[in-house]
Amino acid sequence: MRPLRVAIFASGTGSNARTLIEKAQALGETLEISFVLSDKATAPVLKKAEELGVRTYLVEKKLDRQNHEQAILNILREHRIDWIFLAGYMRLLSGTFLRQFALWHGDASQIVNIHPSLLPAYPGAEAIARAYQDRVSHTGVTVHFVDEGMDTGKIIHQEALSLSPEASLADWKEMIHRLEHRMYSNFLESLSLGQQKTFYFEENQ
Repeated sequence: MRPLRVAIFASGTGSNARTLIEKAQALGETLEISFVLSDKATAPVLKKAEELGVRTYLVEKKLDRQNHEQAILNILREHRIDWIFLAGYMRLLSGTFLRQFALWHGDASQIVNIHPSLLPAYPGAEAIARAYQDRVSHTGVTVHFVDEGMDTGKIIHQEALSLSPEASLADWKEMIHRLEHRMYSNFLESLSLGQQKTFYFEENQ
């Protein structure tokens, strides 16, 4: 059986993307990161991916949403991608995009995201800073399937962190990002081991 083909979408620094690439390379031939795609020409993730030997695509949103997403779907079809991992990708995906990708995978949802909070708490941007400002006693990280909403997809896995009120925001960010890296890597490994069912790409639609 061929390796699972994973694409990473990212708009920023790429720390999660780098962790996923390194994990995939350690897993061997069961899984590959086919490419990293960004919508930002200045995103550091593009350089990080290239340094690790992974192909990159830049698809900036210069046209309307439909044409922008169609350009991305064309790349996904070309590479026959099985899973998409969002890693700081700062765009919502439309229902049309999600339905087309699902059609290639037996109507299964195979797009996932990682978010630095215990959803449904603190969806959206600056989740760590908002939790810190509220001085919550614990927060955490969520891996979830992607739907049309802002961090509203079905939850796959969550882990909580107890946080000291004396800790700085930088301390919180470091701890939460470390947990993100471990959880996303573990989910990637679960795919390679067949613990999470995969519907391989099939261009039937």
